[in-house]
Amino acid sequence: MFGFTQSSACALRVVASFLPPLLLTACIGVTRAPAPTAIPPDPPGALRVSAVGDIADCRHGSPAESMAARTAALVPPGELVLALGDMAYQYADAVTLASCYEPTWGLHRRTTIAIPGNHDYVAGDASAFIDYFRPISAPGAGFIAHTRRLTDHWLLVALDSNVSGSALEAQYRWLEESLATERARGDAQECVLVMWHAPLYSSGLHRGSGDHLRRFWRLLDEYGADVVLSGHEHFYERFGPLDADGRVPPDGEAPRQFVIGTGGTQLFGFWKPPYRSESRVLTHGVLKLSLAPAGYSWQFIDVDRRVRDAGQARCRAAAN
Repeated sequence: MFGFTQSSACALRVVASFLPPLLLTACIGVTRAPAPTAIPPDPPGALRVSAVGDIADCRHGSPAESMAARTAALVPPGELVLALGDMAYQYADAVTLASCYEPTWGLHRRTTIAIPGNHDYVAGDASAFIDYFRPISAPGAGFIAHTRRLTDHWLLVALDSNVSGSALEAQYRWLEESLATERARGDAQECVLVMWHAPLYSSGLHRGSGDHLRRFWRLLDEYGADVVLSGHEHFYERFGPLDADGRVPPDGEAPRQFVIGTGGTQLFGFWKPPYRSESRVLTHGVLKLSLAPAGYSWQFIDVDRRVRDAGQARCRAAAN
């Protein structure tokens, strides 16, 4: 985190010719870091979750010296982890997972729910990822996805953003059927948390990388999804509620996206923020979610244990 405000980032454009390009783009729209804040206790019945992607990178040092070791230390033993893809660099093959991920975030493997990113497919093969994380996969070949009840009030939908063609079509049909089954249950479930790797919305280098999942977003929005978690962009960013066309609905009810590609690999800067980008932070850290029966709160915690972004919201079903 460079610690620049919007105004100071604009002032730097005056001397742009003297600054490295990455530094300049990193200054655009980076939010000021708040003062350190203690993490408040969870409300009764809440589940604490840590979420992050783009994690283990030991190409320039030992695992103990890596940034992944510092972000892993932000998660207490036993806490649920949502790992948002790109688990190890340059690719998450068996050797790199064992030598770099295992000594760092592997400490939390027992409580980790993982989805694959593009670096988890090695020459189109995700077998090392599957062998290591043992994800609960949907029936059928070609994609890694599942639904799971995290609590009586929270449904998790995990999707694979690295598929195309017939596998993408099969995943969409599976999602339609899965949501229809959940709706038919008609029980106390009120809140929906979604995770996939490549974000639909972002202010980064890979903007548009999740565009093939736009219709998935539309389907999940119709179902009442509350939160979408992604990685892929190597920074933290939070959006306001947006529909599948990047618009704020008249009633303000739509999924809210968080991008958390801050698990340990090299960070990238921001381009001009689109849509309703509400917070952008360029530092390594972890998103902490507190999932309560009728709502959720969030805090992005950096490796120095400072709170860089925080807020809370009701679940859409609870607000109606």
